[in-house]
Amino acid sequence: MRELTCANCGGSIQVENQFIRAVTCRFCGAGYLVRGDDTLDPSGQSARLADYPSRLQVGMRGVIRGRAFTVLGRIRYAYDAGFWEEWQIAWEDGAPPDWLEEDEGYWTLYRRERVKSALPAFEQVRVGSTLPVNNYRVYVTEKRTARVAGSEGQFSSVFPLTGTFGYFQGGADNHTVSVNYWQDEIELSIGDELDHSEIRIG
Repeated sequence: MRELTCANCGGSIQVENQFIRAVTCRFCGAGYLVRGDDTLDPSGQSARLADYPSRLQVGMRGVIRGRAFTVLGRIRYAYDAGFWEEWQIAWEDGAPPDWLEEDEGYWTLYRRERVKSALPAFEQVRVGSTLPVNNYRVYVTEKRTARVAGSEGQFSSVFPLTGTFGYFQGGADNHTVSVNYWQDEIELSIGDELDHSEIRIG
């Protein structure tokens, strides 16, 4: 664990593990990129998050399907019909962090996967179509634009604090497939739906 100092308020920022690439100061909400030389690059001010009822909080520990984890951070995404939240979790077995999505009471555990084949431009994606994504045949069930509404904690990837991005979701081989079209990157995540009882806290 590394301890760095917030340039905005002087608060202590503890970087939990080697996978962390972005952090948010828990005292003032300032966002930073983590550099390899033990310094912080300001990435802009992220919005403070209003609390909504959730089973999770940053710093909590729990178990999913026999694997112990710690909650590192939370991001809230907003779109025209509401919002959803994604919790970055670190596995105690040392594996790279994953994402636990909470959306209208449903939980999905996502792992990142490299994009290995060409994908259509976001404007060409159609709900109801079937698209090849890596080795999956994805039936598209949702396509929207969203924005980052706020964050807290620390993260293994860098996300935009301003502007909107496009995304689509669908199903393939009993998995949920999610594709984000960031400004400089296409990000693919493969998800497994979780029953409420599969997430044990404490």
